[in-house]
Amino acid sequence: MKRPFFTIVIPTLNEEVYLPRLLTSLARQTFKSFEVIVVDGKSKDKTVEWAKSFTNTFPKLTIIVHSSPNVCMQRNLGAKHGTGEYFIFFDADVTIPRTFLSKEYHAIQEKRSMLLTTFVRADSDDPRAQFAAAISNVGMDIAVFINKPFVGGYNITMHRGLFEQIHGFDEKVVHAEDHDLVQRAMKAGVRVTILRAPRLSFSIRRFEKEGYWSLLKKYTTATLFVFLRGPIKKALYDYPMGGQEYAGKVTVPKGGFTAFERRLITSIKRVLAYKL
Repeated sequence: MKRPFFTIVIPTLNEEVYLPRLLTSLARQTFKSFEVIVVDGKSKDKTVEWAKSFTNTFPKLTIIVHSSPNVCMQRNLGAKHGTGEYFIFFDADVTIPRTFLSKEYHAIQEKRSMLLTTFVRADSDDPRAQFAAAISNVGMDIAVFINKPFVGGYNITMHRGLFEQIHGFDEKVVHAEDHDLVQRAMKAGVRVTILRAPRLSFSIRRFEKEGYWSLLKKYTTATLFVFLRGPIKKALYDYPMGGQEYAGKVTVPKGGFTAFERRLITSIKRVLAYKL
């Protein structure tokens, strides 16, 4: 196999339910110049077995089992073993449309981008899930506008040279390691390219377990901390990794927006003229 354009790195821990969905969506890509590296943190379920079942699906699939389930360490280890010109970091619970890699490739060629991400959508029709996705998309636009860009760690594409120049993910960071990475890239003179299409689908499982507003509060706290004070190297809240956290998830009751949510959405639309 000649050198692939993309190296796709997926850190996992007990992701037997979600990882096959992501790998299936990768197998269906129209753009084929990529390799896949799964870095597992010693899962106790069938995550590794599922990964191995895709061995003959991709031109190159590498599975690494590491002793420590640390997402920064796992991503760095995957990048170390990758050969692609660009690294793509996905979380195990996302999926992508068939043209995702193709459109990212063409955007890179046209814009000469070193760092990219895309808008997102939730993998649920629950209005609250769609609202959370909209907030994320609006937030990315605002952050770029005020020169404080952020990119979700589940959807980062970065040139190999840039990743090595800024020394990858800081393994001492405990929250918002993705924001920290992007801030260091910005200091290196690189701007973020945000593609409105294609859109990556993310799982709402953590929202369902913790509650939408509770989780949005955590994300907001971490983002503001990074912007105002720098890397977070001491835990501000509990944020465990791994699919085992959702085996017995407590689902937040579904339904329409509350009055507060409706007012907030209206305000966002009016102030930003943003179409949801």
